[in-house]
Amino acid sequence: MSFAILAILALTIGLEVAGQLCFKVGLGGLSSAQSAQPVWLKVATTPLIWAGVAAYAIELGAWLFILSRLPLSVAFPAGSLSYCGIALASRFVLNEPVSRQRWIGTILVAIGVAIVSMTA
Repeated sequence: MSFAILAILALTIGLEVAGQLCFKVGLGGLSSAQSAQPVWLKVATTPLIWAGVAAYAIELGAWLFILSRLPLSVAFPAGSLSYCGIALASRFVLNEPVSRQRWIGTILVAIGVAIVSMTA
């Protein structure tokens, strides 16, 4: 696997995490009980939601590039490292509690990706 492919794969993972963070923070505080404006309209007019959509759009292009260069059986497990990134971002960016079981699961995902990647 070349450095460029690894870098673009890392980009897709980073964009997945960034998109999810944008969605979560953008949705923070939205409640239909707080105003007469429908939740869907608030979502449609929230800049962070659109930033998350943009991150996903860029990720799609990068992911298609990755799929054209790597076997799906390697690319998809590697992409699951986004789960690890989400756990880290949840804890250290959003200050959400992450249980011991979730950390163990996150570590197991990372180990699984390492095992799959060794055969690539």
